[in-house]
This record gives sequence, C-alpha cells and structure tokens, in this order.
Amino acid sequence: MTEVSWSRRGDADCIRLTGLPAGADVQVRPGTAAALGGLPPMAGRLVRDGAGLCFVPRFAFLDGTAYTVAVDGATAAVLIRARPDRPATTEVTAIYPTAAEVPGNLLRLYVWFSAPMSEGYAARQIRLAGDSGEVIAGALLPGEHELWDASRRRLTLLLDPARIKRGLASHWDAGYPLRSGEPFRLVIDRGFPDARGRPLRAGAERRYQVGGEERRHVDPGTWILTVPPARTSEPVQVTFGRPLDHGLLARCLQVTGPGGQPVDGTARIGPQERSWQLAPGQVWAPGPHQLIVDPILEDLAGNSVSRVFDRDLARPEDEPRQARPVTLPFHPR
Repeated sequence: MTEVSWSRRGDADCIRLTGLPAGADVQVRPGTAAALGGLPPMAGRLVRDGAGLCFVPRFAFLDGTAYTVAVDGATAAVLIRARPDRPATTEVTAIYPTAAEVPGNLLRLYVWFSAPMSEGYAARQIRLAGDSGEVIAGALLPGEHELWDASRRRLTLLLDPARIKRGLASHWDAGYPLRSGEPFRLVIDRGFPDARGRPLRAGAERRYQVGGEERRHVDPGTWILTVPPARTSEPVQVTFGRPLDHGLLARCLQVTGPGGQPVDGTARIGPQERSWQLAPGQVWAPGPHQLIVDPILEDLAGNSVSRVFDRDLARPEDEPRQARPVTLPFHPR
C-alpha cells in the first residue's frame, strides 16, 4: 500500500511516497480530487529518499492549498498545506510604464513584486479598468503561460496584439483595447498570492491617460546626447523623443570607450522612461566613445529600431530596416 506524507529534502518541502509499485506513474495536482477541473499536474521531479521517493516541485507548495497525489491514475492521498498565521510581507514595488500618458496602441506593461510570486493567478488578480471601475473586457492577452522573469518577481502583461494590428479580424470585430482620450487603470488585487501562498500587503494600481497612436520606428538619430567632460565621473545621458519600453531599456544600451572596450558603470533609466544615463565606474578617458543601441529596442507600442509593429504597407517609411546595432559616437573632452 502506498503511503503519502509531507516531508523535507534539503531546504525544500516535498511529498514522500513509500510502497510504490515498480514503474508507477505519480502526478501531483493542486486542489482536491473532486475539484481538479482538468488542472495540469505540477512540474517537479521524483528523487530517491531511502526506501521511498520524494516529489520535489519546481515551484514551492502554497500554504492553505490542497494537493491531490495520484498513482497510476488513482487518487492515493489529498494533502493540505497548513496556512501559518504570518503577516503578509510581499508588495508591488513598481508598475511600468511610468509615463502619465500612453499611446492608444500600447502593447505591454510590467509589474514588479518585492518577492517571488505564484503562477496561474494573474488573470484573476490583475485587470484593466475604467475610472468608474468597469473592467475593460478582453484587453489583456489571455494565455496558458504567464510571462514571468526567472525570479518570478517581474510579470509582463501584453495587451491583445490581434486587437492592435489593424488588418486582423479581432481588430475589426472588437477594436483597440484602449480608447484615445479615455483613461484607464491597471489594478493588482491584494489577493494575488506570493510564492508561499500569502496575499500581498496591499493592492496596487496605476492610472494612465490614453493618447493617440504611435506607429514610427524608434530613431536613435533623433536622440540628444549630453556628453560628460573627460577625467570625470559625471554620467553620459541620452534623451529620447518619447517613452521607451522599460524592460528592453535595461538591456539594449551599451557604452564602449577607446578601443571598443565596454564602459562599466551604473546605468539608470530616467523618469517616464524618456532618458537613460550611465555613470562610469572610473573616470571617462579622453577619446572616441560610442553608445550602442540594440535594434530590438522598442517604444511603448512595440515599434523597434528595425521595424514598425503595425506596419502600413502603403507607407515607404514603415519599411523594415536592417536589424543591426546603431552606434552614436561621442567624445569626452
């Protein structure tokens, strides 16, 4: 007879199984056997533990949640995680973009949390709403897999691209998710559980005005560079003509010095994602430098250096450009 119990392996909780038949198929699903509703089995691995096996999940078990353990398709046990009486500590630390006004064809938003979060709850705990509280139905792209970074602290939210691209059926049927001149709010409910199953300390929201559409390439040739003096540690700063994508800004700009060597330092994204600066770790050397721009860098509507997200085939200026880095030279003196 298979025996199932909570256990520990290293610094992680696991489910221990003894008395398993040879070659048995083991699956663990969140929820009771009567309420699984077709939920997929949890990701994890079975590892030998003395005379038994331990199921170690890819992501931690959630406090206050029931788990059904099935062996060869039959329920072997339902285990319930106790919910300790501990205060909520996780909170929303940032919502991007920070620009007060976004284009009507806004493509994505980012939510940062102070600790790792649980997966599978975003559709129920995050929404776009009008000023009177009504949910903007179908605005966010539904999906089986949420877009988390490796730490599960940054969640990327996509507005439905099929409603943004003008030639697609969803755009003709439902129109843009957002309406120019009509403000909206991104709302994160307090009930969004962190990786331990505890709610947030508080809900969060950010309000945006909706402007016109943005359908131009990102053009580094129009940016303004503020060049620091040589032999100082003052930052080099670049100012954009419009807000750019925060997530991509964090990795798409690089500075090289004489000889093409990367300049190490502290990079900062400016208010409303309209500027970027790099303070060097050492003083600027005199001589030629370059700001190198990755062609995948995008604005808030998904237009990049190399292509327009919703291209108008009748506009020559919307033609794709070569997908190669753009260099902006500058010379500390």
